[in-house]
Amino acid sequence: MDRQSGAEGLVEYILKVSRQKENKRFYVLIIQGFLAGLFIAIGAIACLKVSSSITPPGLGSFLGALVFPLGIIAIVFMPAELFTSDCLIVTSVYAGRTKALKTAGVLCLVFVANVLGALFAAFLTKLSGIFDSATADLLVAKALPKAQMPVVRLFTSSILCNIIVCTGVCLAFNCKEEIAKIFVLWLSIAVFVISGTEHVVANMYFLLASLFYGSQIAAVDVLYSLVVSGIGNFVGGGIIVAGMNYLVVGRQSN
Repeated sequence: MDRQSGAEGLVEYILKVSRQKENKRFYVLIIQGFLAGLFIAIGAIACLKVSSSITPPGLGSFLGALVFPLGIIAIVFMPAELFTSDCLIVTSVYAGRTKALKTAGVLCLVFVANVLGALFAAFLTKLSGIFDSATADLLVAKALPKAQMPVVRLFTSSILCNIIVCTGVCLAFNCKEEIAKIFVLWLSIAVFVISGTEHVVANMYFLLASLFYGSQIAAVDVLYSLVVSGIGNFVGGGIIVAGMNYLVVGRQSN
């Protein structure tokens, strides 16, 4: 398959997946969105445990980034509905195959379900006592800047984050073999974690879990962080990655 036909196949595949997602029943989107929030939290838990147990900190952060991708791999193979990668379904709006309002409804529903999954994971984390003091301190240290980050920095970091994530998901869509899908997902998500950019669903877990461990973060700050990073992720995935792919390939094939 040449590069152009591969790109055309990617757009067609995204359009096919978009139709499937938009035709799902309400309760299916809620359940699969809940699972995605839970899966991302599992990756975050592993990342925190590894990072807090290894010194020097730089090595711990690197090794933590290597275990985080389990969540997105589970989402792709299970499957589940993750807001950030689902931003790619905006391609169907560009192609005129779906109304923007319907697509927005799907994304909002998945976003809320992701929050519920992250909240459930945060509750289980605290109740199970799996975090020692070092891990809990690291969790709070990661959460506080996310709630206090200036809006321009938070917004642009979120855009960059979902460019990385959605690029990895698009690469996985183009892979035929499952092991290749796993590899590109693992690499791209590790890059996102190492970059330190802002992923709204990961932030859901970090922020909500930190509240269970006594972080002094107000509810309005949690809302601020999630709204700004969510919009930034949408711009990165739904406008930049999906939009440019469609402009380059999709319009020519219509």
